[in-house]
Amino acid sequence: MSKFSLKGKTGFTLIELLCAVFILSVGIAGVLLFFSNSMLSSGYAWDMTVGTSHAEYLLEEMQTKETLADITRTDWPNWAQQQGLATLPQESFQVVYLNAVQDPLEIEVQVNWVRKGRNSNVVLKTKMTKQP
Repeated sequence: MSKFSLKGKTGFTLIELLCAVFILSVGIAGVLLFFSNSMLSSGYAWDMTVGTSHAEYLLEEMQTKETLADITRTDWPNWAQQQGLATLPQESFQVVYLNAVQDPLEIEVQVNWVRKGRNSNVVLKTKMTKQP
């Protein structure tokens, strides 16, 4: 009969190996979570940039009108749709005049969209005046 002895032998036990695999998997999961969150943040930043540029485009087009009355008479949400500005998912436009007869005209342009069930919007406010 021979005796089997582990004395003097080196190596990992099963417990040590399981602990190492667990620690490694937690580290890998953390890195993957970081990258997935950065991809979501990058997409959200892109949407914000596009929404802001659409609102700015509307405001720039308002500046081409001759009078403040021309600005308030125009259906801006419909105009934006006709120009093909609605490139974000479920994108909509809203233009609010705080006092439509006052000079300078206070304008608020709001761009709304929905991506992956999340409602987002950009609001730009300005005052516009037309010199006689």
